[in-house]
Amino acid sequence: RGRGRGRGGGGRGQGGFRKPKDYLGPNGHDYQLSEDSGRNNSKFSEEDIHTLLAERLQAKFSRDFRTADMIQVELIDGGVFVHDGLKEWRADGIPYGSFRDGGGGRNMDSQQYSRSPHSADVEGASDDLINKLINERTKFKMIREYSKADAVREGLRTKFNVLIDDRLKQWSVGGDFGEEHNAQRELADKFANRGYIKSTSSLSLEDEEEEYIQHHVDARAAAKKDRNFDVADKIRLDLAQRFDVTINDKQKLWSIGGVFEELGGRMGKPKGVYTRRGGGDLSAEEEDAISKMITDRYHAKKQRNYDAADEIRDALMNRYNVKIDDRSNEWRVDTDDYAMAGDNDLSEADIEVIDFKLKERFSLKRERLYEDADEIRDDLHEKYGVRIDDRTKEWFVESEEALGSFAG
Repeated sequence: RGRGRGRGGGGRGQGGFRKPKDYLGPNGHDYQLSEDSGRNNSKFSEEDIHTLLAERLQAKFSRDFRTADMIQVELIDGGVFVHDGLKEWRADGIPYGSFRDGGGGRNMDSQQYSRSPHSADVEGASDDLINKLINERTKFKMIREYSKADAVREGLRTKFNVLIDDRLKQWSVGGDFGEEHNAQRELADKFANRGYIKSTSSLSLEDEEEEYIQHHVDARAAAKKDRNFDVADKIRLDLAQRFDVTINDKQKLWSIGGVFEELGGRMGKPKGVYTRRGGGDLSAEEEDAISKMITDRYHAKKQRNYDAADEIRDALMNRYNVKIDDRSNEWRVDTDDYAMAGDNDLSEADIEVIDFKLKERFSLKRERLYEDADEIRDDLHEKYGVRIDDRTKEWFVESEEALGSFAG
């Protein structure tokens, strides 16, 4: 048949194939000829086809997928198509809808393209020639020869002004597919030509860092367009590890922290965002500075720069008396001030008494006089229905019944 026996040499010379456990029939494989297949139009005899199918199956048994794929490409190139989901083959030159899973149709119906009713007339070629070229493009796509498929598409555009719509499975001279669909294509083209942009819900970094991220997001998009997926994956991984960047290819968005408000639904909290709890007298400028330091610390930890992260943690304590809880993503000022949480019907005088008692209790705990501190806690609960959360440095009124008891 003129087939070289050097195919997959590296895979075949390492211990040979493992024999399948079950008998696979006289042809050495368990694929059946499709019921709707036409006559054999391939360049192989039926005996050759069975031999190749058996060799491919043996390669798959041995997990030599490189050889199995090469045999499949050889079969396709010769006009033989295999459907692993249906366990069928055909040699009439009509591909299946899918080679990778059990989906897709049994014939080429789902892959056939037709001329759009809105198309202008072809100049310098017949419809039959255009259809044959489009079928060649489909064949190249099915064997993953995407550069050749793109070359056919570009040739149709430049030579005959033929544009292809893969969703409609139609082609058109001049690109007219009807008013409604033309509008949809215009929007899709604008989106396709738009670069990736930062999500409105992304965290912020320094301008230089965000410029670096945007540059590399654009470089990743270019690598994907060139089908250089290894480079694209390396860029994505680097951005994720260094800056906690998540990229949404469907919406062409990127976000530091991984939240995309544009996708709808409930707005989540980005990774690395810490919530303030408790009291403490801080200005708005001081709160902004603390939030920035906490974000810097988060990114230092992401980059495994733990010394820098610890330095930031110590600076927060020394400069602002701030403690960080990484488990709950919260921070608070380590002070005797407890913040009131929730609504209640207490008077201002009652609140002043509670604040005073909480500060007294805080001092007792610092002096390790825990029994006295617990007496204050229990007294506040009995009189006012107050519950204290020492982790968040907050207090709240537990129930209306407690307030009613106090009023009585």
